[in-house]
Amino acid sequence: MASQKRGGKSSRGRSRYFDKNAQRKQKPHTFKHGHAGDKEKDRRLGRLDEQTMGYYRRVDQQLKDGFDEEEEKCLFLNNVFTQVEEEIHLLACNQTVSRILETLLRQASTSHLTSILRRLKQNKFSSLCMDRFAGYVIQTVVSLVSKHLIVASGNTTSEQSTAESKKVEKEEVESLCELFLEVCEEMVKDVAGLVRDHYGSHVLRAVFETLSGVKLEQKVVRSRLSLGQQNKVTAVKESTTPSLVTNKPPPPSFLKMLQQLTETILKVDDFSGLVPHVVASPVLQALLTVLHKVDQGLCTQVCQQVMQAKVFTKTCAESELSGVCLALVHQHASYIVKTLLTVADNATYQNLFQLHFIWRLLPLSLHPVATFSLQQLLATLRTEEQLTDVLEELLPHFEDLLAHGKATVLINMAEACVRHQTGQLQFLKTLLKAFHIPKEDKLKCAQLLASLQSYQVFMGLNEDGNTEEQKSAKGVLTTVTLQGSLLLQHLLRFSDNSDIMDSIAAMSAQELQTLACNSSGSHVLECFLTSTTGVKKKKKLLQKMMDLYVVMSCDRSGSRVMDAVWKVAPVEVKTSIAERLVEKEDRLRSDQYGRFVWQNCAIDHYRRHQGTWMDIQAAQERKRKLFQDILAEDTPPKKPRQESKDAAHSGPKPDPGDHLAPELAILGVGLDQDEEEDDNRDTGSPEDNVTCVSLCSQDRSKRKDARKLLKKKKKKQKQNLQVHVDDTASEARPKKERKKDIDTDRGEQTELKNSEAGAFEIPSSGAKMDKKKMKLQKKKKHKKFQKLHPKKKQ
Repeated sequence: MASQKRGGKSSRGRSRYFDKNAQRKQKPHTFKHGHAGDKEKDRRLGRLDEQTMGYYRRVDQQLKDGFDEEEEKCLFLNNVFTQVEEEIHLLACNQTVSRILETLLRQASTSHLTSILRRLKQNKFSSLCMDRFAGYVIQTVVSLVSKHLIVASGNTTSEQSTAESKKVEKEEVESLCELFLEVCEEMVKDVAGLVRDHYGSHVLRAVFETLSGVKLEQKVVRSRLSLGQQNKVTAVKESTTPSLVTNKPPPPSFLKMLQQLTETILKVDDFSGLVPHVVASPVLQALLTVLHKVDQGLCTQVCQQVMQAKVFTKTCAESELSGVCLALVHQHASYIVKTLLTVADNATYQNLFQLHFIWRLLPLSLHPVATFSLQQLLATLRTEEQLTDVLEELLPHFEDLLAHGKATVLINMAEACVRHQTGQLQFLKTLLKAFHIPKEDKLKCAQLLASLQSYQVFMGLNEDGNTEEQKSAKGVLTTVTLQGSLLLQHLLRFSDNSDIMDSIAAMSAQELQTLACNSSGSHVLECFLTSTTGVKKKKKLLQKMMDLYVVMSCDRSGSRVMDAVWKVAPVEVKTSIAERLVEKEDRLRSDQYGRFVWQNCAIDHYRRHQGTWMDIQAAQERKRKLFQDILAEDTPPKKPRQESKDAAHSGPKPDPGDHLAPELAILGVGLDQDEEEDDNRDTGSPEDNVTCVSLCSQDRSKRKDARKLLKKKKKKQKQNLQVHVDDTASEARPKKERKKDIDTDRGEQTELKNSEAGAFEIPSSGAKMDKKKMKLQKKKKHKKFQKLHPKKKQ
């Protein structure tokens, strides 16, 4: 008799996980055959059969391959959209097909988009917005509505489209707008759920963008996962452009719907809970950004209601942050604080500044979350008084900020000083004091700021003593930080930047090479070279860097500095640089960056024709100086008429173009404007509207004499014409002779004007040719018409 196996009935020592003979319940995703109800349930979950999946994969491949003719593409899209429209609500819930649909919808016509949106509306639109994959499809449809509106408005001016096609297109766009507004009304009913839903919130942001006509950043509208998938497919970087208003404003009905949607959001239960919510807070940020561009009054209303939320009224319990509201230290609510600082009006901004920031700036700057709100505050300061209050509170704590690694706060403060042109000297003195820079070694300030090291650490000094051997061991710039580079760039834009300019000009060649060949430090040298002050210091620096130009040309960052050097350097320095580059021709031509420097500096032309190369460089330098002077001149404000009349009686005004006359004459630029008596009557004084006959003329008395001669000549011509009409009243003359007579009179007037303008211009080769042509024309006229009115022989 066979012995019984261990474990009882089972052949093994443990119970089996399942019985082979027992019928297993088939999972929805493995369902292949069965009843229709199970099939519908399976398809609602986004599971499609292989035949459908294969069809849409082939559609995607065909779209990537392209089409030979436009008609073929239209037929293909029509056939595909007829299949899509029937079951769009099922296809959009599939992960693979939803991405194909996003690509397909971007090529849809207005009628296709309308039918798809209508089909989505009929199948529980709000629930589809909250779906993991269908939400992205709906988001694409909503964003395409505004594009179709813009395209339709642009096509109305095309001549090719007929009246019937315009009418049909207009009707299609109107039906699309009406359908979109109906969809928005349905979203208004379920806005409380959409605001807090992860996928529905992105659809709401797209709706804000379409209703307002404001183009938001992609990172605001799309999720990070969606942007990552798009970047993999299209290989395009994320756009960092700020929110902008589109060229075509939205219809008034869209703005009314936006107002209705905003009022509904403000009436949501527990609105204060939306401000710190991880999903709802970005929705409020997008809404504030959009309203700031379209309706500032409604934006102010939303700002005030947001500031009444609990996170703004409650303060932190920590002793270090006593008096600081929770919104500034909250991980999600701090983002909406930054948005409030950007979009709030002046009164709301001042209220926010007084209630939550002033006298709390130091703990806020040291907090890991609140420091970002403080940096936004510094970047958006509205008045000089606000900047003065900030400086008074933070100037004594510069050393603490540097010790805690908060150099970004100092960068934003320096930028605010440049923007408001106040507190610059005080800021610079306190900053140098925070780095412990002694007065006798002030020329080291640029190196210390670039490396963000104190004087003792940079020079390698111990507390015991400061010998010269220790100074020589260190005290050389070897590293450049990003924060130090940004801080130096802002300091170079100060009105009094002599200390920083002197420090950079006193650097050694080794330190200049470190600065130029660093990705962050190269921007400091570019800012130094493009600054409007310190011309002599620039020339000294260019001469000191003469041995570094070849090394800089072969470096990625140094080649950018070379471009800035070439724009600023005078002709003598350019010639010396070209000589150094010619010596290392093989190295420059073989380097990937050096060959661009070789090409931009035109060194080949320098080798072949040195004289013409120098002439071209000199002409370019004159042009640059000329246009710098023109752009640097600020246009004076317009005065009232009474003041202008009093100024006219006080004395003659200097000619605005006289100091630029030599440069404009070399470039061949001239301006001829004839004064007329009617213009003088309008302004009340002839001196106000006096312009140059030519910018090359320098003597005003000569121009007045020329004008007088012109007037006398015109009077004589009128008198001669009247006499001639009286003499020939009895004799009928043919029309041809009259026409010839008028042409000769016009010719004399143009000759007189040309002679007047040419008398004060520097002759050029073109002017000589014009004179020769005029002489030839005179000879031809004399030959053809020697005497227009010959006397009768007696």
